[in-house]
Order: sequence, then C-alpha cells, then structure tokens
Amino acid sequence: MRMPPHMAIGADPTKIAGATLGKGLVRRVWRFAKPYQWLLVGFIAVIVAAAVIGLLPALLIRRIIDDALPDGDRGLVTTAAALMVLVAFVEAGLSLAERWWSSRIGEGLIFDLRVALFDHVQRMPIAFFTRTQTGALISRLNNDVIGAQRAVTGTLGSVISNVVVLV
Repeated sequence: MRMPPHMAIGADPTKIAGATLGKGLVRRVWRFAKPYQWLLVGFIAVIVAAAVIGLLPALLIRRIIDDALPDGDRGLVTTAAALMVLVAFVEAGLSLAERWWSSRIGEGLIFDLRVALFDHVQRMPIAFFTRTQTGALISRLNNDVIGAQRAVTGTLGSVISNVVVLV
C-alpha cells in the first residue's frame, strides 16, 4: 500500500488534517502565481468557453428530438448534425488550448517553486542536513512542487469547469 507523502517523511498526520487555508498561505501562493496572472485569465477563459460549448450538443439533440423528429424536418436534423460536428472540432481546439495554457502555467510554476526551494535549502544550517534524511527531503520537495502545480492547473480548472456547467 502506498503511503501519502507526509507519512513518508515522518510528518504528524493529525497536524496536516487540521490545517486550514490562512491568509498567509494564500499570499505566498499568490506570490508565485502573480507572474502568471494573465495566463491564468486566459486559462480560465478557455475553460469557461469549453464548458459552455460542451453543453451545445445536448441542446442540439433536444432540438432534434423535440422539433425535427415529430415534424419530419430533415433539414433541421442535417443542420443540427453539422453543428454537432462543428462543436466537436471547436471542443477539440479548446481542449488543445486548455492543455497549452495549463502546461505553460504549470511548468512556469514548477520552475519558480524549485528555484525558490533550492535557494531556501541552500540557506539551511548544516545541522538540518545531518538530522534530515536526504531521500525524504528530495521526495518531499519534489512531491510538494508537483502538488502545487496540480492544484493550480488541474484542480482549479476542474472546479471552474464544474461550476460553469452547474450554473
């Protein structure tokens, strides 16, 4: 069974479970995300557009079932089918754009976080390295950076998309 990262380095899970999202943490996260604010705006815009356009096939199918089939309107069926194909192409393009924005932001965040962590580790006293296992330290640094990147690009994108679809 795989252990969560905080267990592998000996952290107390009760302290982590009771952690809250404070203003200081949000400020620190924003410090790293701020250089990417316009990329984040573009990323969010693409997510919103993809979520809205993703609803169109259901509306087109409703139109076919409610209007075209009872009236025998083949023209409406053909038009709706062509629009669904067009929507599929637009969705594919938006998905590609979303992945590009996500990669751009995510890789930039990873780079910035790793540089900041490296600078911080360089300033640590020698005693820190004698009492900390090297493998555990490297694992924690790597997992924390990847977790932060996933939170900004993956979780943020999913939350925004789900909210738009719900509304």
